[in-house]
Amino acid sequence: MVKSGSPAEDERFSLTDDTTARVFTVSITDLRSTDQGLYWCGVKRTLTTDVYSEILLLVKLGVLSSISVTGYSGGGVSITCRYDEGYTDNEKYFCRGQNPVTPQIGWCSDLIKTEEKDKWFDSGRFSLYDDTTAAVFTVTFRDLSEQDSGTYQCAVDRAIITDSYTEVKLKVLTGVLSSISVTGYSGGGVSITCRYDEGYTDNVKYFCRGQNPVTPQIGWCSDLIKTKEKDKWVYSGRFSLYDDTRAAVFTVTFRDLREQDSGTYQCAVDRAIITDSYTEVKLNVLTDTDVPKTTSSLQPSSSAPPSSSSSSSSVFKTSTSNFTSEPPNMLKGLSLIISLVLVLLVLIIVAVVLLFLYKKHQSRGNDSSQTGAGKHEVVSHTGCDYENIKDTQKQLPTNPSVSPDCVYSTVQKATGDSNILITSAEDLNYAVVNFHKKADCPDRDRLRNNQDYSEYAAISHLTA
Repeated sequence: MVKSGSPAEDERFSLTDDTTARVFTVSITDLRSTDQGLYWCGVKRTLTTDVYSEILLLVKLGVLSSISVTGYSGGGVSITCRYDEGYTDNEKYFCRGQNPVTPQIGWCSDLIKTEEKDKWFDSGRFSLYDDTTAAVFTVTFRDLSEQDSGTYQCAVDRAIITDSYTEVKLKVLTGVLSSISVTGYSGGGVSITCRYDEGYTDNVKYFCRGQNPVTPQIGWCSDLIKTKEKDKWVYSGRFSLYDDTRAAVFTVTFRDLREQDSGTYQCAVDRAIITDSYTEVKLNVLTDTDVPKTTSSLQPSSSAPPSSSSSSSSVFKTSTSNFTSEPPNMLKGLSLIISLVLVLLVLIIVAVVLLFLYKKHQSRGNDSSQTGAGKHEVVSHTGCDYENIKDTQKQLPTNPSVSPDCVYSTVQKATGDSNILITSAEDLNYAVVNFHKKADCPDRDRLRNNQDYSEYAAISHLTA
């Protein structure tokens, strides 16, 4: 049929020779009933007789493929089977039975059968949906029990010729409600929430490690934490358990994970007389090299129950195993608040400084304007006090005879020797002039006003 190094007589046959493993493999595609029979795998030896291995090939008529499905007692499974696109209009059905080597009538008992297309059809514990666009049909099987384990067929009724089948081998695990997978991180922890039937709220709940065996065995699951307590946290080593009787779920936290903690666990309800019910938990613990570190907090509260409506799990990882580190979101929020407060303080300080400078500048401007509008200004020399004579609108001449518009009053000598009193007329331009008899006082002074520069003649103090 086929020989290494030569083309096959039938293109459906192919051969690969693995010289390292010293095995060769023959593949046959598009099997037909006529392919059934006895075959030989042979090794040609030049000097001696060839070596042969006898192969008996049996072909099951109508079977497209074979699949294995695992279900859990009380749960359900969904099975999807493909068929040839030429049979979209044919009836589809799901039956129970082992396809015999030789055809037999009634060897497969129908469980659900329908001509309906692209819509769900229900019958007891079974539902069937024929998706003609994808050329597949799906069967759901609910409320499983241990007796449902066995061989089933997804079939297409082809009327004249033999029906086509997809063989389904179903295995039902007793006591198991569901199965979940959880990933944890070394040094961190996981939180696992498992549901149970509402009729068992008063029963003992526990968490154990072990693989549910096909046949019942005593002590196959080692208890890690077990309690009768309701609606409160119970602690035992690295484990905590909270039984929420209102939601009919219980939550287990598993802290300080290690790589060797990877394995199969069970959330279980002790049902005393009958087999306990289980939720299978497959835990995989990764090391620090597998994922980057993060920090979070998970410390069960003795009063607050976890919220969940179905079996689920959550994963947390910490840099230490005491779960006291602050959540990253809280640290980010605190940093933002501190930054805003600092910015606000800086703005307040800048505003106060600007206000101070503005007030100071305004005060100086007021002083300057008052000085320019006044009638006289005190000029101090060391030990000498004068009042500068101001020109409000007119420039004073150095000689009174130059300007006939200037009016001066008579000067009378006061009773004291140190003062001369001048009394002015209505638009008098001069005020009192005080003379001090000190040798170091200057005999002249100069004044610069806001408009121009005026120089006045010397004022002499004549003694009588």
